[in-house]
Amino acid sequence: MSKVKGIFFAMFSSAAFGLMPILAKFAYKYGINSITLVFLRFFFAWIVILPILMWRKTDLKLTKKELIAVGFTGIFTYGATSLMLFISFSYISGGLAMTMHFIYPVVVTLISIIFFKEKLYWKKAIALILSSIGVFLLVYNGEIQLNFAGVFFAMVSGISYSLYIVSIDRSSLRNIDSFKLTFYLSIAASISIFIFGKSTGDLNLKLDFRCYVLALLIAIIATVIAATVFQIGIKIIGASNASILSTFEPTVSMILGVIVLKEVVNFKIIIGCILILSSVILIAKAYSKDTELLENE
Repeated sequence: MSKVKGIFFAMFSSAAFGLMPILAKFAYKYGINSITLVFLRFFFAWIVILPILMWRKTDLKLTKKELIAVGFTGIFTYGATSLMLFISFSYISGGLAMTMHFIYPVVVTLISIIFFKEKLYWKKAIALILSSIGVFLLVYNGEIQLNFAGVFFAMVSGISYSLYIVSIDRSSLRNIDSFKLTFYLSIAASISIFIFGKSTGDLNLKLDFRCYVLALLIAIIATVIAATVFQIGIKIIGASNASILSTFEPTVSMILGVIVLKEVVNFKIIIGCILILSSVILIAKAYSKDTELLENE
């Protein structure tokens, strides 16, 4: 596949992920808590994907090496990311938690450079800086509520997501069909979060029917579609580029928040959107005909 398709897939997944906070806010209004919502997201995801795999006649077998990799990734990176992030919301403001979570493009790039000897070209470096500043302007609301536990869980969520992205690009998971991979990762994540929710008493399945509908929509949009498409994008353009492009997510969330929830737009938000869009353009230019061979990972 061409690099242009990889950029499109990474951008498309970011837009789909951007819908998740809007749907989640509606779900919270009907009484669901965050742990239950995360569990239902992954639980519904693998149920939806199973008939797709059967229709495609996909071989569901995994080698022992793939099974270990899927289990580890699904529990300790894929599932842990959402879990750690939502736990951090209990200790610090959502804006500060999301700001810290979005360290993952920086972490992914550093891992790629240090461990996989990837070269950092100037366009990617500038794109990384612009996207980081843009995310900060978009999601940080100025409320300083520093709490060690909150900061710790938010940072861990960013690091675990970084490891997830790198594992898709650099491990045996790269060779697994993307729908099949999302299927198994969702099973592993749902099991681990179910166990956590039961042990803490936070899992509550006696919900308003509308919560289940919204959780199903989140599963389809943010996991079945977004997560799978993001994996394809990673495989085409590499972990660091895909992670930088994924910072388009808060821009979409912000735009939808203004349209759907009537949230207020200020100068800071506009500048943040512009910076993130500029980083996207830089990454796209890095794959123009003149530089594709240099930037190719």
